[in-house]
Amino acid sequence: MNLSGISSSTIHLTDQQPAGLPWTGYSQYNLNSCTSETEQLVNQLDHLFGYRKPLNKRQEEQINELFDDIDALLFLNSSTGLNLAQQEKLDELFDEVDAVYEARNFDSLNQQEQQIVNRLLDQLDKSLD
Repeated sequence: MNLSGISSSTIHLTDQQPAGLPWTGYSQYNLNSCTSETEQLVNQLDHLFGYRKPLNKRQEEQINELFDDIDALLFLNSSTGLNLAQQEKLDELFDEVDAVYEARNFDSLNQQEQQIVNRLLDQLDKSLD
């Protein structure tokens, strides 16, 4: 997955955060630890990476199908964690989400935007602790 250089292998999955997705346009995930500060940080990251673009009906269906697949993969492995093949499948699914949104990756951001992303991710880590 291209989002800010983060791959699903860097996501820490727990029962409290079923998707382990503290960034980007995955607003359909309801993080138990989500606060208004967290929501604001996620919204800012969404905006920078391009996840605020309106989708047509077919794109919405694609996104819903992808998240259903992501949910199923994560739910089935919530207690054991993902093996390498499952990790690769998760990355592929997130790459497909990125493609539907035509999301920007970290390397496509200018230096100022990269600094903002790094700062937002640091703040997000602190708000989720």
